Amino acid sequence: MTRQLLLTEEEAAQRLRLSPRTLRKARGQGKLHYVLIGRAVRYTEEDLTSFIDSLRTVQPACPKKPEPTRNARTKGRGAGAQIIPFTERNAGRSSR
Repeated sequence: MTRQLLLTEEEAAQRLRLSPRTLRKARGQGKLHYVLIGRAVRYTEEDLTSFIDSLRTVQPACPKKPEPTRNARTKGRGAGAQIIPFTERNAGRSSR
């Protein structure tokens, strides 16, 4: 069996398991190289390989979970915080 130099649109689509319309769309967007002989569009094995390589992606690592932020209500309530009754607090303010 001899290896073909150029593939038709149908043959290239079968090799990539895509529809010919998808190939035409990729060709029109400049993502897929081709050989034009008159009005006949042909593809080389190298064209198909470079097209596959251009579509290859790597899954990025998951982002690190952000540190929880402090809630505004918990400010000043550390282990050494002292709780003062409301009446004492108001009495302390009026004497100033």
